Amino acid sequence: MNRRSVLIIAAIAIVAVLLAVLGRDRSTSRSPQGAELLPGLTAALNDIEQVEISKAGNETVATLRRGADGWSVDEKDGYPADIAKIRQALVALGKARIVEEKTADPEFYSRLGVEPIDLDTASGVAVAIDPANAKFPVIILGEVSGTSGRFVRRADEAQSFLIDENPDVPRNTAQWLVPDIVDVRGARIEHVTIEHADGERIEISKADPEQANFTVESIPEGRELLYPGVANVIGNALRELKLDDVARDDSDDTAVADAVTEFRTFDGLIVTVTGTKRGDESWVTFVAGAQPKQASGGEPRGRRSDARQGDGGGGRDG
Repeated sequence: MNRRSVLIIAAIAIVAVLLAVLGRDRSTSRSPQGAELLPGLTAALNDIEQVEISKAGNETVATLRRGADGWSVDEKDGYPADIAKIRQALVALGKARIVEEKTADPEFYSRLGVEPIDLDTASGVAVAIDPANAKFPVIILGEVSGTSGRFVRRADEAQSFLIDENPDVPRNTAQWLVPDIVDVRGARIEHVTIEHADGERIEISKADPEQANFTVESIPEGRELLYPGVANVIGNALRELKLDDVARDDSDDTAVADAVTEFRTFDGLIVTVTGTKRGDESWVTFVAGAQPKQASGGEPRGRRSDARQGDGGGGRDG
């Protein structure tokens, strides 16, 4: 083998080594497996001020805003948002890592639910984190994969991915609200009065908290209770009460209520529940107050809520 042949062989070997190294580097740089979906989000969780959720047609589901009093929902007149639900979604997105690359062809986005959110046919949901700062890309969450994964796409990129987390991001505005309204157990209730618009009045009471069943007052002559504890369901009506939806109370003092129910507890709490109709839906408004310590103290102190609330247990139909 002459010197020229040796040089040619050496040159080929060097080129082969370089191609192998470059190929490996290129493969490594292009493979996102194991990479964070949103680098830096976990460290920034306490600094997030706003999250916007959108669905098909770029319709805003909820604008979640952090203020001095906590998180609220713009679309529901600033009603308190469910902080636990917001945190779950953000923590999951911060922890999410890419399992594998999926399609980058828009023709196949609909199979994964990651098509552009401005399409009326989009099946995914978009999450914009602090959109004014644009520090994090908008994420389109698509179909769930398996028991814990989900298909996603960064809205400004063609490539879609499978991630190892499944953030819970409701596409109904009311599902972002704090669901709890009031929780007053029947053992605390001393007296309940129900007044219907037609003048019918029902009263139940207990002499002391240890009394097992509520006494129904003014039972018409010739009538009797079906069973001794039949009125207990009324006394427990404020137990673990949750909402279906909220809306601003635009009624005035001249509005006629379908029914007004007043709950008085042994420890001085007064809750007045007013039921009205909005089309085919039943809505209720809650006002909480305190019974005066002295009989001469005048009317009970109270504050009217600025939101009309469905009670989740039959208070809002539909």
